[in-house]
Amino acid sequence: MIRVLIGFFIASVFVGCTTTNKNNVIYEEYKPEKSVKQVPNKQRTIKKVATIEKEVPTNGSIKGNVTKLTFSDGIWNYEVKSRDTSNQKLSIAKFTHRKKVAKKGDFVYVIIENGKLKESYLIKKANYKSKRVKKTHKKKKQYKPKTFKRTKKYQVIGVPTVESISLD
Repeated sequence: MIRVLIGFFIASVFVGCTTTNKNNVIYEEYKPEKSVKQVPNKQRTIKKVATIEKEVPTNGSIKGNVTKLTFSDGIWNYEVKSRDTSNQKLSIAKFTHRKKVAKKGDFVYVIIENGKLKESYLIKKANYKSKRVKKTHKKKKQYKPKTFKRTKKYQVIGVPTVESISLD
């Protein structure tokens, strides 16, 4: 009897916990700070800074893909965008060289001094042209019936043609 009463008491506590009002949240209205000045769009002025693009000779190393390759006045102009900028490598580099060392799209590691190529290492060639793969037709195998050799394991016995019975 006591077990039943304890069971009802525990059940009423759980039911009472689930039916309590959970809407005790108090909402406050958001008020922006008064110290912030709001200026109408007409009074705002946008200052544009003129940028002068002057190529500064670059020094350092870069590991990336050749994005631009042009030839003018007997000099090859390269532009390389980096994949790896760790260890103070450059993110983008423009340099010149008198010979063509890499093609557009090649993955290279380059060391540059005063805007000129000092050393270049080709890591991976770009996929210039895909070669066609010639398809060869396989010959169908001709069916050859198996011929068994007479051995002790396998003996070929022919069908009897004549049968005779003798009574003595």
